[in-house]
Amino acid sequence: MDKKRMQGVYVVEFAIIGLLLFTLLFGILEMGRLLFTVNALDEVVRRGARLAAVCAISDETIVKQRAIFNDAGDSSASSLIGNLTTGHLTLSYLDENGAVVSNPGDPANLSSIRFVELSVESFPFTLLIPPPLGGDVTLPVFRAILPRESLGSDGEGGDTSC
Repeated sequence: MDKKRMQGVYVVEFAIIGLLLFTLLFGILEMGRLLFTVNALDEVVRRGARLAAVCAISDETIVKQRAIFNDAGDSSASSLIGNLTTGHLTLSYLDENGAVVSNPGDPANLSSIRFVELSVESFPFTLLIPPPLGGDVTLPVFRAILPRESLGSDGEGGDTSC
């Protein structure tokens, strides 16, 4: 075979193998991003439920902001998880049967709270793969339920802030 004709064969072979190799590489990167996001959302609900268990019920906004790894008072999207805002989080206070306590801020209902629940539902994960193959993937529900602790009370009738 002529050496000049063989160079064309190498280019065609590289084009075929390179396409497969880069597709596999980008697929692995996307799976890594997806697993990171899933683990980070799991930590968000765990962290938020823990904060809600020890912070005052009136501090719901602060709990949500700190749950998404923002400072208290920072209402922007999370710097850790793209597009995650406090609007994606749902905080509930539950009684001993797991039913939602209506008006948990009322002092009469405070003693019926036994658990706190924080959840993230329908969070969209945006793939970096172009639209014919990619797009948005809706992640499953992430939920953490923890037993209540102080709920912001110091035990002597005073409140502690978060």
